[in-house]
Amino acid sequence: MGKREIKLGVIALAVFVLPKLLWAADAGGDWQRLVAAAKREGKIVIGAPPGSDFKNEVQAVLKKRFDLDSEFIQVPGPSLMSKIVAEKKAGATTVDAFLIGPCTGNSLLKSDLFEPLAAAMILPEVKDPAKWFGGHLWADNQTGKNLLYSFVAQITPSIYYNTQLVKPQEVRSYNDLLDPKWKGKIGLRDPRVPGGGLAMWAFLLDLKGEEYIRKLAQQEMFVGRNARQIADALAKGSLALTIGVGYRDFDPFLDANLPVKHLPTLKEGTYVSGGNGIVGIIKDAPHPTAAKVLFNWLLSREGQELHGKTAQQPTRRLDVETKGLDGQAAKDVMTVEEFRRFQNFTEDKCNNSWFPGAKLAEAVLK
Repeated sequence: MGKREIKLGVIALAVFVLPKLLWAADAGGDWQRLVAAAKREGKIVIGAPPGSDFKNEVQAVLKKRFDLDSEFIQVPGPSLMSKIVAEKKAGATTVDAFLIGPCTGNSLLKSDLFEPLAAAMILPEVKDPAKWFGGHLWADNQTGKNLLYSFVAQITPSIYYNTQLVKPQEVRSYNDLLDPKWKGKIGLRDPRVPGGGLAMWAFLLDLKGEEYIRKLAQQEMFVGRNARQIADALAKGSLALTIGVGYRDFDPFLDANLPVKHLPTLKEGTYVSGGNGIVGIIKDAPHPTAAKVLFNWLLSREGQELHGKTAQQPTRRLDVETKGLDGQAAKDVMTVEEFRRFQNFTEDKCNNSWFPGAKLAEAVLK
């Protein structure tokens, strides 16, 4: 056998064989029994946000590694939760596990809809809190039942400006948004509905208080639910600044070299988003062991690497490389204390900022 053949054989061993051997050695009998039971179920149904990359990669891994067929139901989080609730009432549950964004499932935490997850952590690398930036983080941190696990922590630009109308040094604090010269020149993604506008609005309510929010509302902002429309207005100069419009909505304008750019982080800081990185399992799911296999694999190093690359949302796992993703990882730029202060997606934030923020928006925005 030549050197080339030997080298190829070593590579194949490293890529295809060793990971399975290491998993088998690390996981123990409980994991092997869980996988065997999942194989007998043969299938899993996953609720997830729209997007093909993550879906296709996960389906391939689940089939190859665990011999599981998988079906994805891909709709926005609120629609997914409505479907799950309706099916539960009809006694015809189809979804086993799901991925959602912040606060989407919080109103259902007392409805006995979700399976407790702490006991479902089987893989040692998943159970170990030292693997995670900030330790284990449950999105239901007030309920305390460990029903929703949060694995993404990302910082993304939330305020953009037209470079022909605004000098970045003019807006270095959130207080600068209250300057009368920006009256009628700010676009805001509607915070009365879930999305980036509400996330930023809730963060500002938490950071600056209700009086600030009321003053901001007096800036006669253009409030809309179509993020791309707001981004287009900024690029054309109809608006000088936008709040709560995501970076993906600005990508085509940036690619076209139009005069839009995101503001550097303001002096008070910015919030950390949980993206679509909140995972849960439906209680009495049709394929309960397959759901637990997915849960453990997703939170493993392999699963988090795949999710990060396909969803472009950085994990909290400390052993996964997150540089170069669309979202900036909190673990790469913050201390744990800063992260705990600025994270904007757990139950306490939903109850204290998101839900009151949406209600306040109804009152002050016309």
